[in-house]
Amino acid sequence: MARFEEGRSISCPLLFEGEAYFQWSNVMKYVILAQCFEVWEIIEEGYLEAPKKKKKIMSENDTKTKLNARAMHILLCGLSEDVSKKVSTCK
Repeated sequence: MARFEEGRSISCPLLFEGEAYFQWSNVMKYVILAQCFEVWEIIEEGYLEAPKKKKKIMSENDTKTKLNARAMHILLCGLSEDVSKKVSTCK
């Protein structure tokens, strides 16, 4: 049986260690929704690629770019070191 431990941040109370994904994902959904509904929308709709030129980042996509970074941060904080290594090259 999977056992959850404290995450690396107060924003991520559970660490996913490769088992009990559906329980972990359900809890993480509400952790993220409680922090910022827009972050959950980014996760559901998909990651927005950041523009390659810095000038474009400071445009209207600035908010979505920040939300992308926040979503990735929250999700990565909820992964154990072993799982994090496995997904580190994924987008």
